Amino acid sequence: MERAERHFHIVEKLKRLCGSGFAAVAVLCVFSVDGHASDFDEANQLYDQGKFSSAKQQYEKLVEAGEGSANIFYNLGNTDYRLGSVGRAILNYERTLVLNPRHPEAQTNLWLLRQQTGARLRTLLWFERAVATQTIGVWTMCAAVAGWAMLFGFAFIWMSRGDDKSGLWLLAVTSTFVFAASLSASWVAAKDQTLAIVTARQTDARLAPAESAGVAEALPAGSRVRVLSERGEWVYCELPGAGRGWISQKALERVRPERS
Repeated sequence: MERAERHFHIVEKLKRLCGSGFAAVAVLCVFSVDGHASDFDEANQLYDQGKFSSAKQQYEKLVEAGEGSANIFYNLGNTDYRLGSVGRAILNYERTLVLNPRHPEAQTNLWLLRQQTGARLRTLLWFERAVATQTIGVWTMCAAVAGWAMLFGFAFIWMSRGDDKSGLWLLAVTSTFVFAASLSASWVAAKDQTLAIVTARQTDARLAPAESAGVAEALPAGSRVRVLSERGEWVYCELPGAGRGWISQKALERVRPERS
């Protein structure tokens, strides 16, 4: 798959945020998508022409068609930012990193926008930060490979008649450790299926599912929560401040859509 990159200057708000001498650069990722290349090219052209609303429609059309790659979500995040929808831009950068945790431009833009909005995030433990460096698919594959290696290692130890089994024991013990670690990482990554981002400019998490209820925590755009349950138009969430509260369905969106 061929890939090229074109650069454009990020908007003035980010320049002011980072200092007058700093020019942040966003990257519009351009590549070929079989069967959808014309739609993608059209979206990029519309973006270059400053027709951001039309470009957004074209990018979303690709996502709905099942072509939601990391680069498409990244371009969609850039487009949302140009449209002034900071919360949705953060959401799409988060989606980019779900598919490609090492996407450097998405990492940079996400950090900048969080600084701008004051988005609230739960502090991650060291193990959670390590898990976030890879996708759930990678951790699941590691667990599967290590699990088979562990089984074969112990099977060969049991069947071997030789005296020196140190190599087999090393294989069995090492693969057991890798299997346990990868399985734990897969479980932690699976919890991220419930992550959601506040897309509204500002919303309050309530102590009960009603606008008249007390405020549990104020959440700026881009704040990250974990969905626990839903009730009608309200979502019960684990909040960044370690508490729990109810948020309006309209104010947030899951990083991973439920259909995925």
